[in-house]
Amino acid sequence: MYDNSLYKEIENKKVKEFIRNIPRHIKGNCNFKCIEKDKIVVLKEHEIEKIYIHCKGKMIVRNEFENGFIYDFASIEPISYIGAMEIMANKNIYSSTLQTMTNSIILEMDKFDFIEWINNDHKLTLDVLHFVSNQMYEQSLKTGEVLAYPAIGILINYLINVFERSNKNEVVLKKTREEIGSILGFSERTVNRNLKILKDENLVFADRRGILITEEQCEKLYKKLDSIKNK
Repeated sequence: MYDNSLYKEIENKKVKEFIRNIPRHIKGNCNFKCIEKDKIVVLKEHEIEKIYIHCKGKMIVRNEFENGFIYDFASIEPISYIGAMEIMANKNIYSSTLQTMTNSIILEMDKFDFIEWINNDHKLTLDVLHFVSNQMYEQSLKTGEVLAYPAIGILINYLINVFERSNKNEVVLKKTREEIGSILGFSERTVNRNLKILKDENLVFADRRGILITEEQCEKLYKKLDSIKNK
């Protein structure tokens, strides 16, 4: 059963009504989770095991493309159904990355419980269709207004922050490429590709043991970041 203390923090009446209407045998398997600001909720291309009901806070929908850019193209607020669109399209991987913009509360539900519920509740089906349709409509209105960031710029900014927080002349970042991708909201492949660019330009030292950044390299990373911003 879910944490009732987090339920009490939810102020949205529509969300509370939604939770009350969850079938009892499904509600018993659900869990509330509090997600801090700037944390990844789901990652694009990861297998869907859970459906998340966005109950409180604000999130950004982020997508990564082969041209090396990260696109933030929609924000969502409660009630939002994370993973529902993919399930209704008979897909088993998340189509986008979702990251919190504020501290948020989500309700975690087993994928198969959600499928059972939506197959037996026409009102839920209509609510999910309305949510998906509304998101697609809003996205079409905002075409050309998406925020695009080069992935390498996001990675450099992260490495600079790691160095500055260390208060040392050099720092070794021992996180895996997958962990870095999870923090930044893009794939391990993208981390590896852009890290290789920085390594080839002698802006970092990197191997399987970690990423070494010296004070001199940090200064060069600043210059690299400025050149990317000014393009």
